[in-house]
Amino acid sequence: MTPAGKITVSVASRVAHVDLIHAISDQVAALVGFDGDEVLNLGLAVREAAINAIKHGNGMDPRKKVQVVFEFDERALTIAVRDRGRGFDPDAVADPTLPENLLQTSGRGILLMKAFVDRIEVHGGNGKGAEVCLYKVRRDPSLRCHEGN
Repeated sequence: MTPAGKITVSVASRVAHVDLIHAISDQVAALVGFDGDEVLNLGLAVREAAINAIKHGNGMDPRKKVQVVFEFDERALTIAVRDRGRGFDPDAVADPTLPENLLQTSGRGILLMKAFVDRIEVHGGNGKGAEVCLYKVRRDPSLRCHEGN
């Protein structure tokens, strides 16, 4: 049984710190009991949220911090990624699946995050930064399909 916990990490807005945030995500997800695919998917979602906070939220300004808060228990993991930027409206982000956006080199972050976690929420947009919250619930392993059965 995994005890409940909370880990807070605050880093300067440097892309090099994304690997550290991703590694912490992998370790916490494994501690909670997610399987390999779920750990990988969570890591990719957290990585994308952190990159967006560093690049788009904080404008790569190393004086501005990105804070990542991991809250967990034996059933679920919540990750909040906070920046100090202007904030944004996720509904105003162009749909990357539309034909006119298919060849764009960016703009798929929220779509990817939604694909990898159970729920995503975006808070902010008031000029005081954005907070992207990622939620993932651990499934009962006894309910999974097994090959050969």
